[in-house]
This record gives sequence, structure tokens and C-alpha cells, in this order.
Amino acid sequence: MNTDSDTPTDEHHRDRSGNAPGELGFSGCLEELDRIVRGLETDSVDVDELSETVARAADLVEWCRTRLGDTRTRLEEVLPRLELADAPEPEPDASDR
Repeated sequence: MNTDSDTPTDEHHRDRSGNAPGELGFSGCLEELDRIVRGLETDSVDVDELSETVARAADLVEWCRTRLGDTRTRLEEVLPRLELADAPEPEPDASDR
């Protein structure tokens, strides 16, 4: 069973602290992705850790994309209910009087 913390799968690479992407949350994943990109741009990632770092980045991107998709789906379900709540009451027909 998937939960927010393991979306989309349980098979995520953990960071050095042992955190899976879902444990960081969306903002935390974006921050970590930013650190990874900066490290790759400045060549501060050791070649021995490169494949692990890139795999971690792929997991973070996948988790964020799935989270965004789930959020979009949820909004598509909720927004129509809000629109119905804001709709004016229909005027009674002359036959209803």
C-alpha cells in the first residue's frame, strides 16, 4: 500500500541521513535537488559517488512528479465542489409560484 511517504514506490534511494523522498516532503526534495545540481555543476561530487547521486536525484524527481500529479488530481476533484458552492441559486420558474 502506498502512502504519501513512500509514493510512488518503496524502492527509493535514501539520503545519507537515511531519509526517503517522502520523509523530506516536496520542499525538502527540491532543496536536496538544488544541492545535488550545485554539486554537479561545481564538480564537487566524487566520481565514486556519481551514480548514487544521480540515482538519488532521479528518485527525488520521480517522487515530486508523482506528488504533483496526485495534487492535480485531488484539485480536479475538489475545485468543482467549490464552484457549485459559489453558484447562485436558480431563480424559481413561473410554474413554481
